[in-house]
Amino acid sequence: MTIEQIRKPVTDEYNQFCEEYRRRTTTNVELLDQVVEYLGQFPGKQLRPLLVLLSAKACQHLTPEHIKLATAVEMLHNASLMHDDVVDESDSRRNRDSVRRRWSNQVAVLCGDFFLAQVMSILQEINCTQASETLSQTVAVMCQGELMQLASIHKEIKESSYINIIGSKTASLMSTCCQFGALAFGSPQNDEYVKALSQFGYHYGIAFQIRDDINDFNNDHDVALPKGASAQALIDEHVQKAQQALDVLPDSEAKRTLLALVLPSAPQPVR
Repeated sequence: MTIEQIRKPVTDEYNQFCEEYRRRTTTNVELLDQVVEYLGQFPGKQLRPLLVLLSAKACQHLTPEHIKLATAVEMLHNASLMHDDVVDESDSRRNRDSVRRRWSNQVAVLCGDFFLAQVMSILQEINCTQASETLSQTVAVMCQGELMQLASIHKEIKESSYINIIGSKTASLMSTCCQFGALAFGSPQNDEYVKALSQFGYHYGIAFQIRDDINDFNNDHDVALPKGASAQALIDEHVQKAQQALDVLPDSEAKRTLLALVLPSAPQPVR
């Protein structure tokens, strides 16, 4: 399955997301616009906003509010990457200079803060208490995950600790993206869908991050893979849980696409 096939069920909505993202990141500040343009040259596969859109389509209720939420999670993700590169003193991101390397730590932090401010603005516009509370909790969990990872550097960690770290740093945001898709704007809320998609996103996020860490390990990067753990067994466990979580959703092209995302043949996003 190609990235074009993944976008197919939500082609029109994905184009609307791209336009909304451009609108939200266009300013009259030359330095900020330069950073935004630089990030836009290699945006990755933008999986997180696609998770919002596909989840909403799978719930048969994709609204303009979901377009805004897709924009918010992509901005939050990019902000976290810029901030993480400062914390980790990383000089590269997506196989080229990180923002901190190309400009400075100060620029990376301030641009990340600008993105976060835009996220807050979007949440105010949507005026959905559940979305605001969920995203606030997710940011707190992501920060805790980063701190746990910092504390584990150069240490041998247990499998349970490793899962806690990647569950906090990666899977928590993916879970939120899918949960956002299940939010009903102008229709009765289906709490079963919200729970199912939240679980799908979490377990998919765990499987994705393990695969990503294995690739980093094979490339001699310093990652916190626990010694002696059967990585494939962990992946299989979480892939199965992700697939089972979607059993409650009606059959649709969007649901089938979400299920295909967890397979090894699916294209992996560039972080």
